[in-house]
This record gives sequence, structure tokens and C-alpha cells, in this order.
Amino acid sequence: MLPTNFDTLAAEHPQLKRALLEIREWIRTHPDWNVLDPRVLSESLRKVDSFTLAYALHLLVQHGLLRQVYMVVTPSGVLAEGEYDDPKKIPLKVPDRFNNYFETSEADIVPVLIAANDR
Repeated sequence: MLPTNFDTLAAEHPQLKRALLEIREWIRTHPDWNVLDPRVLSESLRKVDSFTLAYALHLLVQHGLLRQVYMVVTPSGVLAEGEYDDPKKIPLKVPDRFNNYFETSEADIVPVLIAANDR
């Protein structure tokens, strides 16, 4: 995601400027993250209210900068490997980070965002 894309959107949507620039800064300072978890982003960007953050993320998806996928939360509370376009296609069991398989029927499924050009 190019910083100019955020600047252009911020200029076109002044009501979201602060949120878009905060998201851009978070992405810039977390180059090792390949998944944007809105729950983590909301915790990190406390100056941005939840509705505005959700609206800004939706705008980034609409403009093709981000893409929504689904991931499984492990019993220890972290995201398991594997991104799914459709939550109905999530396997019945997936491994946690220690390669121990757990049943996804007992786990939370969360929407996350990835760069639209991933995959």
C-alpha cells in the first residue's frame, strides 16, 4: 500500500483524514505485520473512535487497497495460520503455532484485512 494512496483518500474524505493517516502510520511502523486485525488496530489507535476506524477500513477495502479474509483464533488467543475468503471453507481442525490441532467449531472466526495484492 503506497502512502500516496492514503493521502489521496484523506484528501477526498476529510472526515476520515485522521483515521486514514493513523492507519497509514500504524502500517508503516509495523512492516512485519502482513495481517491487519481490526481488534489490534482499535487497541493501538485509541484516538480514533471505533465507528470512524471501521468506516476508514471499509473505504480502504472499497478502493482495493485492502481485502477482507477470515482467520481462526487459537485457544491461546492468537491468529492461527491460514486465511480464508469464506468462513464456511475453514477446515474442521487447524493447527496452532505449536502445530497442535484444535477444533474450529470451538474457536472464534474473525475478519481481518490483508493487502489487496497478496496471494
